Amino acid sequence: MAVQHRTLVMAGSDEPPARRLSLTEQVYDRLKEEILQVRHGPGALLLEPELAARYGISKTPVREALRLLVQDGWVVVMPRKGYLVRPVHLDDIREVFEVRRMVEPVIAGQAAHSRGAEDVARLTHLCSEQSRDAASLEPALGAARSFHTELAAMAGNSRASAILVDQLDEVRRLHHLMPKVEGHITSTAELGAHRQILAAVEAKDSDAAARLMNDHLTEVAEAMVDAFAGVRR
Repeated sequence: MAVQHRTLVMAGSDEPPARRLSLTEQVYDRLKEEILQVRHGPGALLLEPELAARYGISKTPVREALRLLVQDGWVVVMPRKGYLVRPVHLDDIREVFEVRRMVEPVIAGQAAHSRGAEDVARLTHLCSEQSRDAASLEPALGAARSFHTELAAMAGNSRASAILVDQLDEVRRLHHLMPKVEGHITSTAELGAHRQILAAVEAKDSDAAARLMNDHLTEVAEAMVDAFAGVRR
């Protein structure tokens, strides 16, 4: 059992030894990643003994990780049965983008006001990466996510950044859940919107950056809602 524990601890870890993740943190990260990539789909039942056996560890870190996932809203407790991956409803999509429209236009405007040359260079690189990785969903999603989180970092509001990260995780799951929307991340509308926002940020035009971000989020929300309706028919 000790060898199996060490395998889970070391595998895929880029952290230096001084910041090695605890076993619970690793299980949390692995389970969350599997949920986001829909390896455990919405409504799937997660059982402590099965997960512990698959990971080659005791049930305690699995139980602790599942409790953290409950706390963060990714799974729900099924008394005397196990844990259920939280289902996705149409209202979830609407709420995610309502929150994003509350937060991100302001972030984009602040980022445009405070941007430096290095900030513009990073955003430019991310736009190129998103376009270049058109054939692979995960790298394109990663570049798009980083574009939005980079703007939040430029705005310098850590609380807004934390809110945004949660919503972007939800959007990532939606891309994996709905095949119809997978191509949107590298669509003309998506890439063009990011380039327009970048241009406004580069020009230090806060009003335009905020307006373009709101328009972008509205367009993505409509695409998500349409795709979800297609899945549910």
